[in-house]
Amino acid sequence: MTAHVPPAGADTTADLASGALARARAAGDRRAEARALCDLGAALIRAGRAGEGRYLCRRAAGLAAEVGDRPAEEAAFGALGHNLAELDALGERWRAVLLEGGDETGFFASPAAARSDASYATGGRPDDAPARLTGVPVVELACGFVAVKFLGPFVESFAGKLGERLGESTVTATGRLRLLWHRRSGRRDLDVLTPGERTTLVLPDDFDDAARLAAIDLDLGADGVRGAELHWDADAGTWSPVNT
Repeated sequence: MTAHVPPAGADTTADLASGALARARAAGDRRAEARALCDLGAALIRAGRAGEGRYLCRRAAGLAAEVGDRPAEEAAFGALGHNLAELDALGERWRAVLLEGGDETGFFASPAAARSDASYATGGRPDDAPARLTGVPVVELACGFVAVKFLGPFVESFAGKLGERLGESTVTATGRLRLLWHRRSGRRDLDVLTPGERTTLVLPDDFDDAARLAAIDLDLGADGVRGAELHWDADAGTWSPVNT
């Protein structure tokens, strides 16, 4: 299984924005962070990763409003296809609805249905085709940066180490991640799509620092790990493959 990766050069702007975002966070510069989030989101939209891009632009708009950076807020809403002046006229309630979003994830009747959807392979936004909506939608699918919404900074740390091992940028490596959350059972699968393989980490209910650090340190290309379903063994402090 291979995630959709934009052609060479298509994500250069996204990589530059990602670097600017890291520097802004390291410096504690929230205005620069808002602008970098906007640039990264807009670049991902142009690269065909619209769900991720729209999610990041919404975050950028919210942060820009908090720090009083009107130009950055206008740019973020503009990337989402909205005019900030018109939103001002509609009032705060409408703006809050747009910032909350929700169109960056898809809902499916089962993990199998999610994994067979075109959006799973491409990382694009799911459409509303009747075939996809058949059954009770209990599995939520988040691709790439959208997984940050549910797992926090761990996603970027994990993708950074994955990118080092694959010889690619953090932005590209993040595009290989898929989070499937079964809302009924509570099970959360973090799929990593590398060339020819899908490796799945079944996240524990208590996804603590030990489990997170061990996941980041995993060599996903190692025998017994590559293409396996891995569960966290808290007693042993390791991720272990299981027979499925």
